[in-house]
Amino acid sequence: MRGVVPLRRTLALLLALLFALSCSAALAEEYAIGARGDDVTEIQARLIELNYLTGSADGVYGKQTASAVQVFQEAHALPSTGSVDGATRALLFSGDATALPPALKKDDEGEEVLALQKRLILLGFLDGEADGKYGKQTQKAVAAFQQHLIAQGVSSVAASGEATPVTRELLANPEHSTYLMDLLPGDTAGEAERIERRLRDLGYLDAQPDDSYDEYTARAVQAFQLDSGIPGTGVVDRQAVDLLFSEGAAVAERFVAHDIQEGDRGRAVEAVQAKLAQYGALAAYPDGKFSAGTSAALERFYDYLVEVGNPHAEQFSTAGMLSANAQDLLEDEDFFAYRGDVQKNSPEGEVLRLQRRLHTLFYLGAGSVTGKYGDVTTAAVKQFQGNNRLAQTGVADEATLRELFSDRAVGNWTKYLLKISLDDQRVYVYGLNSFGEYELDREMICSTGLGNSTPRGIFLSSRPLNRWHYFEKFECWAQYSYQIQGDILFHSVLYSDRSERTLRSSSVYALGRKASHGCVRLKVEDAKWLFENCDRGTVVVVY
Repeated sequence: MRGVVPLRRTLALLLALLFALSCSAALAEEYAIGARGDDVTEIQARLIELNYLTGSADGVYGKQTASAVQVFQEAHALPSTGSVDGATRALLFSGDATALPPALKKDDEGEEVLALQKRLILLGFLDGEADGKYGKQTQKAVAAFQQHLIAQGVSSVAASGEATPVTRELLANPEHSTYLMDLLPGDTAGEAERIERRLRDLGYLDAQPDDSYDEYTARAVQAFQLDSGIPGTGVVDRQAVDLLFSEGAAVAERFVAHDIQEGDRGRAVEAVQAKLAQYGALAAYPDGKFSAGTSAALERFYDYLVEVGNPHAEQFSTAGMLSANAQDLLEDEDFFAYRGDVQKNSPEGEVLRLQRRLHTLFYLGAGSVTGKYGDVTTAAVKQFQGNNRLAQTGVADEATLRELFSDRAVGNWTKYLLKISLDDQRVYVYGLNSFGEYELDREMICSTGLGNSTPRGIFLSSRPLNRWHYFEKFECWAQYSYQIQGDILFHSVLYSDRSERTLRSSSVYALGRKASHGCVRLKVEDAKWLFENCDRGTVVVVY
């Protein structure tokens, strides 16, 4: 009987060894599309538990299971194969496996929605501002992203517009490439609009995004590629896509120039207007609209270049349009030419050029741009000289003129600059920062005047008026009136009497569109802030 025990022990050891070998084989087994059985059911159940897979665990390893596994692998920095190997299985059933966040859907609000929108904007699927509210535009953008994922072969999402857990993971994961196909000049595809949105947001493109990848967009892509340290081919390949839609994407110092003409709008027009104002050819704040006034300013600038014998004059000779080359010259060249001091009895053209520049630097009101060098202009020149550390003589000598017509000229900056956009129906409040530069401080929704009853221009004589203001002609009241010019005021929404209980709700509902007789209506809290914080003489620009 003694020999029986060793035999039993030997059999037990053999059985244990066989079991261990079978377990090792099971761990080494790889599950992929076509696999079936209890192990697949277990994998699916775990994926469902972690929000990577929806539906039920049926034990059949199909495309949706493979897609869910692929998302899990991407989320955990594993090779994205879509098959469950030993490493994937071990992590999937470990305590280190990360569950996906719950879905977000229409009408949700909050920080998670805000983060979702910011990613959609960065990836070119949402065009607009992130506001933390899951509305129709966000729903449409999510659906567009999901359609993009489906085109990439992701089977675990549907284009529902609901940000499912998998949708959220792939959207938020910076390692997930949104590359779909190469884009070449001349192509027309949905990818072109997404590419153009991102190029616009990065400052390379000055055009409305559309579905056509034209020559101008290709030049913008080339500029981005060169700024990113890769060959400027103009072909949007995977490398370009991954760089373009990264958090650290190269930002343009200046947009790629393109030909512009009367009737156009955009940053190219605004940049030209800024230069025309700098050289005293335009007496208006740049608004990005190529109007007859901009054309007239270009003619003045051309005449000036001819008079001073500038070799580039002919680049500016075509009325009502400006080439990309001419815009580059405006940006890169110094067109200042000294032809003598400007003072009393100087030629009208020289005085007008001086006065226009003083006006756009907020030293001189529009009514004083007359071509006559009187006491008001002398005082404005002295003030400019003082602010720019020049001798305050009141005579525009060479040093004064050189500084005045430069892009470094210090204007008569007030604590706040109030810009009223008639197109946006917004008041943008800019405050001076520690570098003496204006930066956006707050934004206010407003109602300006119907038609053209709110005048455009630069206004330098603003002042607070009344805590309660009565409009006799219209038999109504408003709070916190602040004069822009004449009878054009900032003020609150309207009241039937001098009491907050008599609020005219129609004036509240009208905010965001033209509705007044010329004044600029604001929310009560915004009108109150402006009344209490903006000093007399605060610069107001209406454009």
